[in-house]
Amino acid sequence: MDAKHLFDVIDKRKDELFEMLSSFIKINTENHRNGGNEKELSEYVHKLCIDLGLESDIYSPMDLPDFSKHPDYMPNHNLEDRYNVTARWVGAENRDELMLMGHLDTVEIGDLKNWDKDPLSGEISDGKIWGRGAGDDKYALATTLFLIKVLKDEGFVPKANLLFSAYVDEEYGGSHGALAAVLKDPCPRIVSMDGVEDQIWHCGSGGQETKYIFHTKDTVDSAKLAANAMPIVLEEIEKFAEKRRRELSENRFYKGTIIPETSLRYMGVRAGFDGMDLGVGEAFFVYYTDKTKNEIYAEFAELEKVIAKRLEPLGIIGDGFKPNTRFFHYVFCEPDSEDVKNMLEASKEATGKEPIVCGSCLSDLSVISKYGSSRAYGFGMGRDFSEPGGAHQPNEYIECDKFVEYTKTIGAYILHVLG
Repeated sequence: MDAKHLFDVIDKRKDELFEMLSSFIKINTENHRNGGNEKELSEYVHKLCIDLGLESDIYSPMDLPDFSKHPDYMPNHNLEDRYNVTARWVGAENRDELMLMGHLDTVEIGDLKNWDKDPLSGEISDGKIWGRGAGDDKYALATTLFLIKVLKDEGFVPKANLLFSAYVDEEYGGSHGALAAVLKDPCPRIVSMDGVEDQIWHCGSGGQETKYIFHTKDTVDSAKLAANAMPIVLEEIEKFAEKRRRELSENRFYKGTIIPETSLRYMGVRAGFDGMDLGVGEAFFVYYTDKTKNEIYAEFAELEKVIAKRLEPLGIIGDGFKPNTRFFHYVFCEPDSEDVKNMLEASKEATGKEPIVCGSCLSDLSVISKYGSSRAYGFGMGRDFSEPGGAHQPNEYIECDKFVEYTKTIGAYILHVLG
């Protein structure tokens, strides 16, 4: 099959693509940090895969032997009743060649007062598809299953196996579903379909969300003492931040980008909390790095000693740095690798445009690349967090025209790799 024919078929059948995404949005898959409700969508996707004639497994990450002992397993995410789906389209040669991945879970819907659209409607209107997960990351599931259906209907047979993985627990630093997927079914080529439109992520920064916590030695009836201690804590954290800015400014993949200047961002700073815990202080931040977990944690250990010594004369005890998410590993494939070039060629063929090849921050590439394939990279079509209706925002949506372009690009890529 040639790409032009595939593009024509996609145009003719695009309403099927839109309706498939809409049906996925209608199923609530909120991740609540300590659990999630992906099960209904997992079972639905599994059935779609079976109906398409694919070999399909539905499984919990905890079904993998000794999964809880894996060095990148993170406790307290509660994987009970949460299921990955991995389907295999067996090719002319029965060997696994390419895995396309997208996650099932979404962030929480939040306050309905902030939504103009029903977040679980999957409404298709005004050239957009609306609802929680539209752009993060249910379009990835719809794109892949739609393409498999179209390609099979057109008689295409891949030269080797195409794998599709719909996985759980991506949000809030989970990554357990992605980790389980690549451990269970290793594949030489992997595309993580969770990303920002018009960008190929060949690199993922390391880092995590973490907190520095401290408390007063004695009971207090005011948050003033904890508030007075906060400038000391922030001053020392800023020294840590400066190291992150310097190292990423020298990193060949991040030099000249906005990432070094945003390599440490505060998520919250507080002393006391609404009349409670008046002696407790907390600085909550996210940081990016190309250092290893051991290197960063060694820095934290030394920094804890410095902060504790400075806080002691104030009658305050430092409780140290507490991780709020997993540690994300710094990973990359070369930006001019054959795999990235294949996707660039597919995009140019499908849309006449070439995406920017750049780095990302704290994505599932951390475990996909480290434990799945060093050739892995990310290519998605989600809208940025900072945009109205973007990922994690109220009134989340994707644009239908761009959705079709993205689907054509992934289709052309499949033809490049497996045709």
